[in-house]
Amino acid sequence: MRPFSSRPFILRRSALPVVLAAGLAAPLPALADAALILVESDYEALSDVPGANQAAALAQLAEDKGFDVSASLDQSAREAGRSVAAFRKAAEDGERILILVSGHVVSDGTNTWLLTADADDVSRFNVGSMAVPLDPLMELAADFPGQAVVMISASGDDLKADDLTPIGTMEAAQGVTVITGPLDGLTRLTREALLVPGLTLDKVIEEAPRGVVGSGYVSSATNFLPGDGGARVVIERTEQSPEDAFWVVARTLDEPRGYELYLEQFPDGTHSAEARAALRQIEDRVQNSAEATEAALDLNQAARRQVQRNLSLLGFDPKGIDGIFGPGTRAAIRSYQTANGHGVTGYLTQPVLAEMTAKADQRAAELEREAERRRLVEERRDRAYWDETGARGAEAGLRAYLERYPDGLYAEVAQDQLDAIEAEKRAGAEAEERAIWDRVRSADSADAYESYLQSYPEGLFVDEARGRLAAMREDQQDRDNRARAEAQEAQVAGNRVTMLLVETKLQSLGYDLRADGQADRDTRRALRRFQADRGLPVTGYVDQTTMVRLLAAF
Repeated sequence: MRPFSSRPFILRRSALPVVLAAGLAAPLPALADAALILVESDYEALSDVPGANQAAALAQLAEDKGFDVSASLDQSAREAGRSVAAFRKAAEDGERILILVSGHVVSDGTNTWLLTADADDVSRFNVGSMAVPLDPLMELAADFPGQAVVMISASGDDLKADDLTPIGTMEAAQGVTVITGPLDGLTRLTREALLVPGLTLDKVIEEAPRGVVGSGYVSSATNFLPGDGGARVVIERTEQSPEDAFWVVARTLDEPRGYELYLEQFPDGTHSAEARAALRQIEDRVQNSAEATEAALDLNQAARRQVQRNLSLLGFDPKGIDGIFGPGTRAAIRSYQTANGHGVTGYLTQPVLAEMTAKADQRAAELEREAERRRLVEERRDRAYWDETGARGAEAGLRAYLERYPDGLYAEVAQDQLDAIEAEKRAGAEAEERAIWDRVRSADSADAYESYLQSYPEGLFVDEARGRLAAMREDQQDRDNRARAEAQEAQVAGNRVTMLLVETKLQSLGYDLRADGQADRDTRRALRRFQADRGLPVTGYVDQTTMVRLLAAF
């Protein structure tokens, strides 16, 4: 359920009973209740009926109160039938049911239908193929005497069919409460009264806005939702001050939101110290229970690393994958619990652990599929560019290919051909230029290459000299980047055993390298290819993100 609003407010005494009953009702246990939302608003041939926004609001209201909601909005008769079937199954072991029908409702005098969005040229003979029959739903509701509410917002004024009649309601079966009226009024009544725990059915109807009418089973002895109606009675029937009324309800419920609401309204009230003490006791109980529940899972260090890996995959950073549940991991667990509607404790339960594992496995599979798609796309681009450049065997094309794809599919072939071209040039070069170039290569300095280019602007080794100068200009930045990457790798995979694990994982994924823990040139190339395939920053070194993706890959 959504948390109670913390926005401060001031109540007149006359408004106090309704608000306290609605805002402070005890939380419901998990019940097998079922709700069916059938709303047809966007018709193809008939006039449209307002309802889409209200349908979503009603579905959310019911879901927040623990109902298993089956919903159909602007669907065909067959699609709506699937929602009805799901509702029937959910209701089999239920304690109560809620049905909302909105749209063009018609009858032939014996049977009643809700026309679906595709209805056109409707008659008594074909209505079954373009409508949902409502009589079986009323019969199903009769199986829940005193615990079944059917709400109908009907419109059919523009229907042109001699043998069908638009109707606005249905006769209630024994023990069924029928409420009719405009959809916005039904939505308001549901929110403010029907789904308020502890409110009796006659009180629900009394709260109905103008235009909303109740019929059938309307009892003063039956609550649609269980709850502490005693709080309402205490406040309505006794002469209490507002502060005492808030305190009575807080003590009756004995849960955090009751005490919190009291403190919001009366932070320095007579019972404020007692309220704060009660909150601390409840928090301690919850914390101790959460710790004990996680301890019972008996997670070893490998299982804890797996939890951290799963959190990281799902976008909740545990600040490390070390098998130690420190502040970073606890914060990540709390963030996951908040995002997925669980109680926020920072500790794991078996259901949360199972859900997280399933979500992480699904995310890992998605990432791998995405990586495979990216790899195939990049390989196609790689081959196409090779065909345009290096495949022709010209030096310029080979260098263009290597500049774009230094670790590409044809990188080794291109480099071998360039080496052969340079060897051929050396063999045919004049002795003086060859000797000068050998000295330049030996010096391997910017001054030496610039001097060569000045002396031989059209020389045989001009491309090599210019390429080396460009590489030197980038070398400083590369050294800085490499230093950062090496520092990150030292933290994540800074020993030979871990690097051997990385190399073995790369081998299992099909990358060509030798697994010996040495992190040689082949290892760096395999890492760069793995990172490129998965859209990660390409460094050739292992950081935490790369390690997570390696562990997740299969």
